[in-house]
Amino acid sequence: MFGFLRTLKEKDINSTKLGKLRNYSLARGERTLSFRGRLLGFYHAEGDALEVSAQDKTLLETIAIFRTRTRYLIYYQIHHHNNEHLSGRQVHIHVTEDLDGAAAFIDAMVYPNKRAFADGVIEDARSTDALVKER
Repeated sequence: MFGFLRTLKEKDINSTKLGKLRNYSLARGERTLSFRGRLLGFYHAEGDALEVSAQDKTLLETIAIFRTRTRYLIYYQIHHHNNEHLSGRQVHIHVTEDLDGAAAFIDAMVYPNKRAFADGVIEDARSTDALVKER
């Protein structure tokens, strides 16, 4: 009955949550990051087909931009494929003061699948943030 009050996880990052103020508890290694914020934009790479040369590189699997009360939080998961130094998935978090800082951070990322997510995530975040501020 009160499903909207539950704390959301990584699997709950989807279009039905865009712009809505929710509680999140996102895994980061053996710990979790808990916060209250609005999902502004996201990208999941699971459906994208990459060229063969990109299969042995580090890829960004998920990225999401949230707005908390005072900051913008970028949550992203990367997967290291066939890397001799790192292996498996890693979760990273970056916090910026504004969306321009988030855009600069995402623009500085270097992943083979960057073209698939960089512009779209920022555009979605800007439009969702503008809609939320109008309310």
